[in-house]
Amino acid sequence: MRMLRDALQGIDAIGDIRGRGYFIGVEFVVDRQTKEPFPAELQLFARVRQTAFDDGLICYPVGGNVDGVSGDIVIIAPPYNATDGELAEIVDKFGHASRKALTGIGHVSSGRS
Repeated sequence: MRMLRDALQGIDAIGDIRGRGYFIGVEFVVDRQTKEPFPAELQLFARVRQTAFDDGLICYPVGGNVDGVSGDIVIIAPPYNATDGELAEIVDKFGHASRKALTGIGHVSSGRS
């Protein structure tokens, strides 16, 4: 979780990072303070998943978690026997996919690229 928080640092659209062990959900929001979700028609959760998949990372997209329609969460669930190197690769790819998907919908974030 620490590695993921570091990799996603500076992305204003990260509403929450939560989970237990290696099962971690990352919530994307328009406004971190109010937790306002992105418009459902953007399907940000699917964009992050596809961008990650194109780079060789499989993650689990979840949409509609706010009201059955709106809300974007992407779950990362690497195997428990993943090495530190594999975890670093997963986190790096997820950070890249998140930034690229957000840029694709016109959401500019500060921080690393």
